[in-house]
Amino acid sequence: MSFYVTKASGEKELFDVRKFRRSLFKAGATNKLIHEIVRELKQRTDLRTTKEIYDFALDYLHQKDRPTAARYNLKRALMDLGPAGYSFEQFVAHIFKAQGYHIEQNKIIPGKCVDHEIDIVAQQDHKHYIIECKFHNRRGLKSDVKVVLYIKERFDDIAKAWNTDPKHGHKIHNAWIVTNTTFTSEALKYGKCVNLHMLDWKYPEKKSLPILIDTLGVHPITALTSLNTRQKRECIKAGFVLCRDARKYKDVLKKMNLSPYKIEKLISEAEAVCEMQKTDRD
Repeated sequence: MSFYVTKASGEKELFDVRKFRRSLFKAGATNKLIHEIVRELKQRTDLRTTKEIYDFALDYLHQKDRPTAARYNLKRALMDLGPAGYSFEQFVAHIFKAQGYHIEQNKIIPGKCVDHEIDIVAQQDHKHYIIECKFHNRRGLKSDVKVVLYIKERFDDIAKAWNTDPKHGHKIHNAWIVTNTTFTSEALKYGKCVNLHMLDWKYPEKKSLPILIDTLGVHPITALTSLNTRQKRECIKAGFVLCRDARKYKDVLKKMNLSPYKIEKLISEAEAVCEMQKTDRD
């Protein structure tokens, strides 16, 4: 299978079938299902953009294995937390809570020069962190070095306030920057140089955003292909952000006028998304 595809950025590259297979495998697809999808894709000469191929694979998985479809849908699901960034901030807070951090959201922290409204303040092992979230609702957008510089300046201003008057509150030991897409190479270079913690779709390599989500079982409700956009919005508005909490928010699903059968099916699907293991794929 050899052909060029157009990426979201407009660039063209040779289609990598091995990478495509890996993405399906990571989502939990069995070897048999992966073979079926690749075989069908070979016949679809009309699919020549990464979005078209992604949509094709997602639709195929939706018909055959909805929990796997939800996991494959993760990147889009994070964007569906928009259009604004507040829902993404809620989701990021859940990621840190699942790692044992104590969380406060939208807190005002005084700096030496000005006060700062921080997306998330996290505490673990007597250390305190500010966490800033950078949300993008379109593919191909990256967080550049200006974003990292801005967060570093805010952190430094808060640190100066503490050094000037330690009684003003807890010392902030470091800062995190989390984005649902990726950082530019210059942003990563600067962040590493000034010792900021950074988290995106690919970085750090072994603890990236999708790896953390999968490891912690904190898949967003927007990943479910059985819910439409309006229903996902209603869930998030009600505080129903994670798939694993589906049973706790059964009343929210009832208000959507779903039948008892559909509600139970949806809950089972949501729970299966979090429970899938690599050993179940063969």
